[in-house]
Amino acid sequence: MPTFFPELVTDILLLLPVKSLLRFRCLSTSHCSEIDSADFVKNHLNISIQKKIRQKLLFCDSESITNGFAFDFYCADFDDDLKAAFLLKNPLKSPHRCTMVCASYNGLILLGFRFNNLALWNPFTRRYRRLPLCPVKTLSGFQNFVNFGLGYDSALDDYKVVTISEFHDSNHVVFQAWVFSLKSNSWKRSQDMENKFTALVGCFANGALYWECDNKFVGFDLTNEVFFDVPFFPGWDPKSIYHHDYDILVVFGGNLYASIIRDEHKSVEFYLFVSDKSGEVAGGSWRKEFTLEEGDLSPLAYSKEGDKILFRKGNEIFWYNLEEKTRQRVVVASPVMTDFLWITDIFGRPEVPVYNYHVCCESLVSLGNDAAFDGAPY
Repeated sequence: MPTFFPELVTDILLLLPVKSLLRFRCLSTSHCSEIDSADFVKNHLNISIQKKIRQKLLFCDSESITNGFAFDFYCADFDDDLKAAFLLKNPLKSPHRCTMVCASYNGLILLGFRFNNLALWNPFTRRYRRLPLCPVKTLSGFQNFVNFGLGYDSALDDYKVVTISEFHDSNHVVFQAWVFSLKSNSWKRSQDMENKFTALVGCFANGALYWECDNKFVGFDLTNEVFFDVPFFPGWDPKSIYHHDYDILVVFGGNLYASIIRDEHKSVEFYLFVSDKSGEVAGGSWRKEFTLEEGDLSPLAYSKEGDKILFRKGNEIFWYNLEEKTRQRVVVASPVMTDFLWITDIFGRPEVPVYNYHVCCESLVSLGNDAAFDGAPY
């Protein structure tokens, strides 16, 4: 057998899916060391992002409404045109526990249940880590996590989870921010906020998490762990904007957008947030990108070629061609109850009640050597 140059072997390995790489770790000690190395993990992820490959659509279903909303998760591959889905076993599944996907980034999924119980999960390496309980305390004894966020601190090469807790004390309400560091496996209290957050999940882009508050946008710098105000886009007028139960800030294609419904839900405008050239997280401005003549659209992802956007509108998921202004249906659905969708024909799994969608990237990102195995079969 001819001998391959090591560089060529590495280039081949970087193009393989995570499932194959996990198996190839058994070929030799050198293969295992290379695949587990921090450089290989980063390069593998960067190739996925740059080439727009190994992107997944994650969604979840309820096995039984009478069974305590014990969610399982399903995943469809963009590389396969979302034709087929496969089951991802929920590592926290319990008949008495409602598990939800709070956020996702770089292949890591933030799972949450019972407010103060969170876990990070990489369903592609089949490892998960339960986060220690956040030490938030209130004098009144009342606490409630109302907002979540997951992002990456590039300066410290660390993944961080941010939770916002509603703090009640003597008729005074503040919102405590707590930050969990995956590297240190610990929580640290950050700033308090007076403003009520209106979005459940923070959008991560440009090194910061972004939320909507009452008539303002705020960002949270993951490196410095401080909040900052985000400027409004040109022509901002809360009275002319319709966003009932609708998140204004969204991230798709790796960029932060503001999607604004106008004219009584007849059109939606998309503004791109452009960071300052100085590289400061807090700096930036908005630029109008495009307008669609229909409202209530939630963008999920760009196509690999960048000419289409996957949208969710009510019960429907479809590709929208930006040039031709045409849509191509991906899912046909009908609602059955509040906050759930019954999918009648999705990826070969009929009658699946769906709750929310997340676009994530398959990755080898590690949760630490002591992370637990999720028990799911290949």
